[in-house]
Amino acid sequence: MVDPCPRPLIEARGLCRRFGDRVALQDFDLSLAPGSVLGLLGPNGAGKTTAMRILAGLLAADAGTALVAGHELRASEAGNAAIRASCGLVPEQPGFYERLSAIDNLRFYAGLQGIDRAEIDPRVRELLARFGLTARAEDRVGTYSKGMQQRLSLARALLHRPSILFLDEPTAGLDPVATADLHALIGELRQQGCAMILSTHVLEEVEALADQVLVLRTRPLYAGSPQAMGSAEPGNRVELAWDGGELPDGFAWPLTVTVKQHKGEVWQLQVESPRQALPQLLQALLSAGARVYRAEIQAPSLRERYLELIR
Repeated sequence: MVDPCPRPLIEARGLCRRFGDRVALQDFDLSLAPGSVLGLLGPNGAGKTTAMRILAGLLAADAGTALVAGHELRASEAGNAAIRASCGLVPEQPGFYERLSAIDNLRFYAGLQGIDRAEIDPRVRELLARFGLTARAEDRVGTYSKGMQQRLSLARALLHRPSILFLDEPTAGLDPVATADLHALIGELRQQGCAMILSTHVLEEVEALADQVLVLRTRPLYAGSPQAMGSAEPGNRVELAWDGGELPDGFAWPLTVTVKQHKGEVWQLQVESPRQALPQLLQALLSAGARVYRAEIQAPSLRERYLELIR
């Protein structure tokens, strides 16, 4: 029977980390359920990688608490072996042994993960096939393109079937086909109950894949759904469209508007108090004989809200 209220795989409160005098992460809270995808957003240097490395048991926090896959986050990296065994990490820089072949790299990392020796080769070959690398399995990783190394990094992260997956810029260097394959993989892992944190600058990926968004700039600036972030406040833009798209002869707007964009029949206008302005604009156009077929208030997009928060 599926638990309708599963316990979070990650429950973090007040995580902080400094590097010398520099605060890298502060007051970081997170709750992530099985099968959830969190889009972790923020500019370079915002603390995204630091947060993921702490939660993956690779970096000690200076303050705060966390339960990761049922294991308490310890004050030193050495005490977090159980957390690391439950997590997979796709780093921004893959960091393979470039003189070794792809298959030997994966065999080596599978041994480090404690996978039973009899299971290593079947699992390695399964993942090489899953990421389209079988034909190049015996080639040195140093001969791989960036995109191929990224696919190999995904294979490495999944060797031990982790319950939590951290993805740090995973589509960097991937072509559109490989990117679509990765998005499909994220969907498969979600169905299997894997929780994922996706750090990316590609906001379209967050809109398509994430259940939650956390915008970080050392400390969290926003936490919630991507849909709520995109429509958190009413916009000040009105979009109108009518046949022909030209203003009727002698037409004057009934109030102060700024034309933000005019393409064909579609006009985007910036106005004060759009809820009150839209009926007036619509009535003026109809009275002047325009055949209006679209009239709506535009809420800020995810990108606009993100830039507003960061700036």
